[in-house]
Amino acid sequence: MLIPLAKYAVGARHFEYLPGDPALPTVVLVHGLLHRGLMMRSLARFLNAHGYPVRIYDYKTTRNGVAAHGRTFAAWLRNLPEEEKLAMVTHSMGGLLARAALAELAGTPVAARIGRVVMLAPPHAGSQVAEDVVRKFPPSKFLVRPLPELSNRADAACRALPVPEGYEIGVIAGDRDGKVSIESTRLAGMTGHIVLPTSHVRMMFQAETRRRILAFLKTGRFDSPAG
Repeated sequence: MLIPLAKYAVGARHFEYLPGDPALPTVVLVHGLLHRGLMMRSLARFLNAHGYPVRIYDYKTTRNGVAAHGRTFAAWLRNLPEEEKLAMVTHSMGGLLARAALAELAGTPVAARIGRVVMLAPPHAGSQVAEDVVRKFPPSKFLVRPLPELSNRADAACRALPVPEGYEIGVIAGDRDGKVSIESTRLAGMTGHIVLPTSHVRMMFQAETRRRILAFLKTGRFDSPAG
């Protein structure tokens, strides 16, 4: 039987935790732009049903740029119990937060506790949709502040983020994404990359995506049996 999600709040941010097998790494779930942690609950319950402890990271996506979000995420990771080994599953802009946070944590004991990272539809080289919106609506501190950083322009900030080293990183792209192109999801040094027949948001909820996430968390390969 699933244990109910334990919830705790800091300000208006709500974090959730599902305890699991202490022998397995705690999987940190990081949502994307214009979403909140609530979007990751279904995936959290799936992973927990397979034994994984799960923590859902929650943040207000529109309030800061990617680098600032990454620093806040890194500070949150530093405060997790020292005995926890960690893995990550991110969606969309959440993958950029992971890159920024891992750069912030490089060389620290926290970094040594982080193993495999699965990124769903990460806009490593930006998004044409973000670029189109930025062109039509000039950036405003009152609107979606990180949007210009998610553009697919050659000088967009997302392209300049450090590439994490020393981690097994698997990327899942959708052939019907509509927001992030398959090519944009690729990251130098990634361990694995697959394309599934799914869209940008739906991929988080599809059984095949979840099977591949589970396989990578267990083995570092997408084509291994999930068990």
